[in-house]
Amino acid sequence: MRTGLGLLLWLGLLMGGARAQPALEVGSPESAFAGGPIQLSKQMTALLRAHYLGDKVPLVPQPFRGRLDTALFGRDWPRVEAVKKELAASQGIVAALAWEQSRFLVTGSIGVAEMYSLDIAGTGSNAGAETAVMLWFYSFAVTMTDGHKCSAEAAKDAHLDRLRGPAFEPVTRIVRTIADDQVAAMRDLAIRLEGVLAPVREDDTMCRVGNRAADVKPDAAWRVEAAMTRAMLPRHLVALASVMRPRPVARAEPAKPVVTKPVNVEPVLPGSVLSLPMLPPPAVIEPEVQPGVGPGVPGPLRGDPIKAKSAPVALKPAIPEIEIEHPPKPEPARTEVVSRDTGKPDPTRFEPPNLELTTPEAVAGH
Repeated sequence: MRTGLGLLLWLGLLMGGARAQPALEVGSPESAFAGGPIQLSKQMTALLRAHYLGDKVPLVPQPFRGRLDTALFGRDWPRVEAVKKELAASQGIVAALAWEQSRFLVTGSIGVAEMYSLDIAGTGSNAGAETAVMLWFYSFAVTMTDGHKCSAEAAKDAHLDRLRGPAFEPVTRIVRTIADDQVAAMRDLAIRLEGVLAPVREDDTMCRVGNRAADVKPDAAWRVEAAMTRAMLPRHLVALASVMRPRPVARAEPAKPVVTKPVNVEPVLPGSVLSLPMLPPPAVIEPEVQPGVGPGVPGPLRGDPIKAKSAPVALKPAIPEIEIEHPPKPEPARTEVVSRDTGKPDPTRFEPPNLELTTPEAVAGH
């Protein structure tokens, strides 16, 4: 069934230019879940508003919304797949992915996470490749922790084998090709999400064999073991990644700039700063003028020598003051909160802004 949906998603991408798909409306969390059996808690309402930056939760149109939520509430996965195909055929790919994203945030369901991961990988979107990997790691983490509720240990092991098998080849192909730092980031996010969504998660998909009801243990019998496994998740998922990626993959380096031969340039010194001060003008000798004698006529010779008037000569030339222009002092920086793009929500990306919705005691006791 998932293969059929993947083909449908591919057809939708190829035909996107030929047939315009209606855009999804957005609204409050309450309106996005109206008409279905899923009840929102205060924490889940806050998480939806944080993730979608307010009352901008995608509104999946009726009757698809109610039918999908009812099938999800009853864990009727074949019914979910069938209605999701109808939704994608009627409203487009984005509507199906938007329903999966919003329902995963609220329920933490491993079944929704697996569908969401496969559907994103099936679109071939590079932007959502990391999200597909994160959801795949999340499915492993939930199987390892909540799998302790399975009465049959073989059921949990079979589900782990399925996640590594051909059914998830579109996702594991991405796991093998993206860079090591991307894998590490998505692995860490999956571990955090597993712990945060543990209190609201009531999924037993990993314990089911086919369409039969799951045989599970009472909560008191398995939650202690789940908490012990949760503490070991980093080690388990690192080992999983090393098995799936026998060779390390480095992030592609940006193109190096072309190196040219340096050109010798003569340094230019600023003349106005290094110029010397101007010297004072030379002394001027003026003859003394006697009374009654016209100007310019020398007086009678006397014993007194001619007095010369000269401009005073400074012993030390005055150095003009050089005004130094100081750069203006920068204004103190102001810290502003820059929000993420408030445009239309992207159902192929999962960037939860806040994962601290539960207390450590609540997670440890899960």
